[in-house]
Amino acid sequence: MQLFSSWTGSDFLLFYTMLLGMATFAAWWLPLHLREPGRRGESDDLESIALLAGGRQRMADSLIADLYVRGALVSADKGKLHVAARDLPASPGAKALLAIDAPVTLDEARRAIHIHADRVAARLRRAGLLLRPEEHNRLRWLSVAPFGALAALGLYRLRAGSMLDEPVGFLIVLLILTVVLAVIRFATCDPRTAAGKAAVQQMRARNGRFSRAPRPEEAAMAVALFGTGVLVGTPWEPVHAMRQRDGDGGGADGSSDGGGDGGGGCGGCGG
Repeated sequence: MQLFSSWTGSDFLLFYTMLLGMATFAAWWLPLHLREPGRRGESDDLESIALLAGGRQRMADSLIADLYVRGALVSADKGKLHVAARDLPASPGAKALLAIDAPVTLDEARRAIHIHADRVAARLRRAGLLLRPEEHNRLRWLSVAPFGALAALGLYRLRAGSMLDEPVGFLIVLLILTVVLAVIRFATCDPRTAAGKAAVQQMRARNGRFSRAPRPEEAAMAVALFGTGVLVGTPWEPVHAMRQRDGDGGGADGSSDGGGDGGGGCGGCGG
């Protein structure tokens, strides 16, 4: 006997919409409860904190901010940044940025720190603050499983409705929405362990003042924890302007960069 054979199209659409809401809730609830606990710990160097708090892009932003505050990067024509002091004592990631010959852009910065960022991510995994790649992928697939089951149900009803010449336009729209939500959830699944998420929350709570009025020696760490938006209204605002021009924002709440980066970034990372 065909499933839902006695249901009208409106009945099924209402049922599917309710299931879509439940699937969306489950997709964000599952990672919260199935995430690996990791180990309690805290990284204290700028590069590790930036990578854990906002991924590779945040790491690049914080290093650029550090070099700009210290005068190793300076503003040039058309809002670009240029290297002014290549021999400045700096961390390995910052040294990679100082080796850039062309104007410093976000794309150039990401490429320059790529290898070093891999090393930092590996160190965070060993510390129990980032998920291993296989753990992250498993969590991703678990988080989109509710959407997969719902899409299968919708496709079954779509096929049956098409055979009966029923209007299926609204169902197709809901199926597309299901796929879009699944892609977003897969792409934004946070690669941090529970301990890694807690460590970032603690550092942000402890250094909340950085998000309002960072001093020169605090600017790079403020960007690492909260994004380049904290530089608005400061002498180092050109770093944020470059982020706005070349990137996707980097607001003070860190929402544009997402969580830590176990290998590819998570852009907005949810649970």
